[in-house]
Amino acid sequence: MSEMTNITTEASDSPVSNKTVLRLDDVRKSFGNTQVLRGISFDIHQHEVVALLGPSGSGKSTLMKCVNLLEQVDDGQIWLGNTDITDPRADQDKIRARIGVVFQQFNLFPHMSVLRNVTLAAIKVHHWSKDRAETRAMELLERIGMRDKASAYPDQLSGGQQQRVAIARALMTDPELLLLDEITSALDPMLVGEVLNMVAELKAQGTTILMATHEMSFAHEAADRIVLLRHGVIAENGTPAEVMDESQDPETIEFFSHFRH
Repeated sequence: MSEMTNITTEASDSPVSNKTVLRLDDVRKSFGNTQVLRGISFDIHQHEVVALLGPSGSGKSTLMKCVNLLEQVDDGQIWLGNTDITDPRADQDKIRARIGVVFQQFNLFPHMSVLRNVTLAAIKVHHWSKDRAETRAMELLERIGMRDKASAYPDQLSGGQQQRVAIARALMTDPELLLLDEITSALDPMLVGEVLNMVAELKAQGTTILMATHEMSFAHEAADRIVLLRHGVIAENGTPAEVMDESQDPETIEFFSHFRH
């Protein structure tokens, strides 16, 4: 795998459990005549970190959007715990409250302080009291080494710091699942390591994560499982060693060869 900033990956104190947090069952999605997802099925268990890999156009972003309800599936089901989130009758706001999402663009409000950015949704959407939200936010900012930046504004932060704030915001309501969608792709290469270190810490704390990433070294080190998409189907589903090192599939070997020296 390609070299990158040294990353600390401690063994999780919360081993992967048998409890299923997310289940995708034959998920299909088309745009016009183009089939983007062609029958995707896999589970994610509590405390598991699953890396979603694949070339551009393989369906990673669309799949992430379907899980976060930004796109509706055409067929199949997605379950969050015992809730079928693809059921049209499902309460989308309640479902989104159970999923934390971090995108490649930080999407922080430039006119609001770090503390206000982190607490806004908890107060306005989830109706937390200001005191409760700010107490939780300061705990999270402490955890990510940003407590001293609580009153700063986004333009006073580096890109890596902004992305860490976005992750803290996603963790505010202690979501059952954390979605990380190419969270390092908008960062200067020098800042990638600090964000990936934070994800490694979340893994060590037992956070359940589905992440789409191009950081192959990190996926190899930090993920419990790799789901490799190709042409809208699952080409590989296994441990990092099984998929990235031991696969005998010529297309899989070719894909990962681009990330090795």
